[in-house]
Amino acid sequence: MKKDSPEEKNEFEKDMEDLQDWLDNQYNPGHYIGTGRVIKPAGRLTKYPLLLIIFGLLYIAYAIMVLISSKFAWSSLISLIIPVLISIGFIIGGIQRYSRMRNRKK
Repeated sequence: MKKDSPEEKNEFEKDMEDLQDWLDNQYNPGHYIGTGRVIKPAGRLTKYPLLLIIFGLLYIAYAIMVLISSKFAWSSLISLIIPVLISIGFIIGGIQRYSRMRNRKK
């Protein structure tokens, strides 16, 4: 049986420290702002622009379903403005990141 190398142990310990830091400070509103620290799931999301586009499309599909089911009521339209803006941001961000990745590969 192979023993884990010290580098693998150090990486695992670093991940555990990051996780513990996030657990301790996830509700602290100023802990991650302005420090450059990003939790790993959020940081890795930008590496996969297709996921951003898919999430954006899912939000838009949800908004369309709500509008259709409420027969285009003004109250539902107003309540969906922020989710639609977020979904548009996801789609635009995903397309931009995808085009940057394609340009780097060339």
